[in-house]
Amino acid sequence: MSSDIAKLRTKIDVLDRRIVGLLNRRLGTVARIGELKAKLGLKSYSKSRTREILRNVAAANRGPHSKRQLERIWRAVVAASVELQDRHARPRR
Repeated sequence: MSSDIAKLRTKIDVLDRRIVGLLNRRLGTVARIGELKAKLGLKSYSKSRTREILRNVAAANRGPHSKRQLERIWRAVVAASVELQDRHARPRR
C-alpha cells in the first residue's frame, strides 16, 4: 500500500513540475502583454478579460474539481498575472 502511495506521489511531483513550467510560460506571455499595455497606456487589470478567462477555464473543466474550486485557483493565477503586468508597466531604473 505505501509503495502505491509513493508511486502516486512521484506522479504528482512530475505533474507539479509540468504545471510550474506551463505557469512560467503563461507568465512570460503575460509579461509581454504587460509591456505592450504599458506602451499603449492601458491598465493591467481588465474585469471583462478576467470573466472571459474564468468562462474558458470552466468550459474546459472535465472534473474532478468543481467549477468553484477551479475558479479559486484561476483567480490566483490572474492575480499573479496582474501583479506581473503592473511590474512591467512601471518605468525601469
